[in-house]
Amino acid sequence: MDECGGGLQGQQRDVAHGAECYERRHRIVLVVDDRSFMRFGGLAAILLALTSWAAVLTYATLAQPAPDAPPSEFTKLFLGRQIFQFLYALIAFWALFAVVAVYYRMRVVGEAWAFFATLIGITASAATMVAAMYDVANFRLDPPLAGASPANPLGVMSFGLTGLWFLIANLLLWRTSTPRLLVLLGFIAMADLLAGFVGGLSENAGLVYLASVIAGAIGGPIYWLWLGRLLRRDV
Repeated sequence: MDECGGGLQGQQRDVAHGAECYERRHRIVLVVDDRSFMRFGGLAAILLALTSWAAVLTYATLAQPAPDAPPSEFTKLFLGRQIFQFLYALIAFWALFAVVAVYYRMRVVGEAWAFFATLIGITASAATMVAAMYDVANFRLDPPLAGASPANPLGVMSFGLTGLWFLIANLLLWRTSTPRLLVLLGFIAMADLLAGFVGGLSENAGLVYLASVIAGAIGGPIYWLWLGRLLRRDV
């Protein structure tokens, strides 16, 4: 009788343990479902905007030499440029999540075009991240290597393909419930990025600098901050 009772209690413990494991796995599945990714993608878009402003501030305060700066200040200058490039890589990292989250918002009006735009966005983000980290490593060499970035020559990734993503994505978002003003801001960001790419092709440093300031300090952060809040709200 005791043996039977012990066996029954063991079976009950096994059933309880199995139910606990199932509940734990079910909670894990809920954490990594599409809804949670959309919310995280929205958060990534917001962090992208905040990181963009931090990068612009770093570039303006730490990465630009003063006209009468002594030679000892160049060490701080190299450190400031490394911080700026690291933040630039972090922007591209956040974009990986944000671009995929936007795909789920725009695919309802064009599955194939949305998928194509997402491939472009992920490629541009990954290459921009690699190019920025390459610059961080390059600044640590003595002397730094000269030449164009092998991952982002003439800004083809950070300006060219990123601008193409903005074009396709906002053409699709125009057909959704996304606010028209936000989509128009996306078109402005697209024009600015493509202008920066043209500036890189034509070796117009002034145009590249102007496009970088507009995209990094004004249009881009506002766009992603607004879109990130929509992604989190509309899940």
